[in-house]
Amino acid sequence: MIIIVLGIGFAIAHYVVKSKIENALTSKLPETVKLTYGDLGVSLLQGKITLSKVKMTNFGKTIPEPNLEMTLEQLIIDGFGYWSFLVNKAIFIEAVILNSPKVTYHHNPNISKEAYKVSNKQSFNTSIEVKQLLLNQGFIKILNSETDSLKLQMEEVDISLNEIVYNNTKKNRIPFDHGTYQVRFQKFFGQLSDYENLRISEAALTQESIALRDLTLRTKYSKETLSKIIPYERDHFNLQVDSLVVKQPNLGVVKDTIWKFESPKVAFHNPVFKVYRDKLVTDDERIKPLYSKMLRELKFQLDLERVLIHEADISYSEKVKADKKAGTVTFKAFNADIQKVSNTYKSPTKTVLNIETRFMNHAPLKAVWSFDVNNQEDLFEFQAEIDLLQARYLNSFTEPNLNVRLEGELDKTYFTISGTDDASSIDFKVKYQDFDVVALRDNGQEKNKFLSDVINIFVSKNSRSKQSSFKEATKDNIERHKTQSVFNFIWISARAGLLKTMTID
Repeated sequence: MIIIVLGIGFAIAHYVVKSKIENALTSKLPETVKLTYGDLGVSLLQGKITLSKVKMTNFGKTIPEPNLEMTLEQLIIDGFGYWSFLVNKAIFIEAVILNSPKVTYHHNPNISKEAYKVSNKQSFNTSIEVKQLLLNQGFIKILNSETDSLKLQMEEVDISLNEIVYNNTKKNRIPFDHGTYQVRFQKFFGQLSDYENLRISEAALTQESIALRDLTLRTKYSKETLSKIIPYERDHFNLQVDSLVVKQPNLGVVKDTIWKFESPKVAFHNPVFKVYRDKLVTDDERIKPLYSKMLRELKFQLDLERVLIHEADISYSEKVKADKKAGTVTFKAFNADIQKVSNTYKSPTKTVLNIETRFMNHAPLKAVWSFDVNNQEDLFEFQAEIDLLQARYLNSFTEPNLNVRLEGELDKTYFTISGTDDASSIDFKVKYQDFDVVALRDNGQEKNKFLSDVINIFVSKNSRSKQSSFKEATKDNIERHKTQSVFNFIWISARAGLLKTMTID
């Protein structure tokens, strides 16, 4: 008899609990949320709830169109702690499992960011602990609600997040704590701006590392089309990276409000970076800060102990004349070891870039670039050493852009640039021979003999003198054009040193 009574009681309890869940799913949800499902399974003994064929739609408050749609093959809540809930008013769950979720979000660019924020008064007042959250074979898509264009998409999303604890007393930007995690996804697409898209073939994220494979960041328009639609100069670029690895990534919050990101090592493997700029487009007159100021004024704390670039291939092309092709400079086998990419350290610690590459496909180049982010004048030093450079290799840039052909050899070049955000000075030392500047006619092919002869009156053909095989010079007060890039400042400083060194006194 007792068994029968218990059985009846259990059946009644099962019916009551299931009915309450069904009622909550139909009447307790916000007015903007519509939920349907195929089957509801409840196991009181296991503390398990299973929903199958779930479809949830959320409608906007201002626009009566769905802004979020989600389907699930199955939602499982397993190991619900009745005792914890009844006695401590706290929710404890062993596992939450989402199988094959497909999420489509329609982003409305006209809604302000403030509208998405949830006030503290609306926060959930019950503490929640979930031992494990599993999301299997997910699909996420974000569309622009106005144009229906794709803003973000990722496939084959798998997430494992352990030891999740939500506490409403937390005041910072991350309202919960968690333990170990694993995230994997494939075929990521992201629209970074109106002009550039990011794609990642495969990604794996844990507390130990972030590994991205086959990453591409490129302009979505052709060079010609981009030049027609941009209001002022903008780089057209194509970046491809075999893999990007971030060791021990740590994303957190400082003083409850400021984001921070830190890692002991970030490594880019085999990047290929092609940059093109059309100088015929209207100049961009906005101020371009030096890297020290850019780091100093970030809205979050960044601390990357080392950033490594392995075997990069970099080219920069610049179109100056409408009837000529763009001039190009290249850096092959570009390797860099960058220390202290950070805005958290104190002086006198500096950010230091150690670079080795082959300039214009053949000339070994070594450079050391250093600066202190805490220096308000943005003081920096750039030292470089270039081995044998055949002048003819520079013609891929000088002929179309300067209408000049160079001949001869720069056997060895040293220079040191010291500067601030306003101006620089350079010490230049070079050994060269049989150097000749050939001015070209307007067609870019034939030699302009008269102009060439005039130019070479002022250019020393060799560096050798009675005292040394090197020529040396110092050039001060090289003014920075602040609307131009950081690399433009390095270039005009090096050019000023070279011209003063090679010009006949």
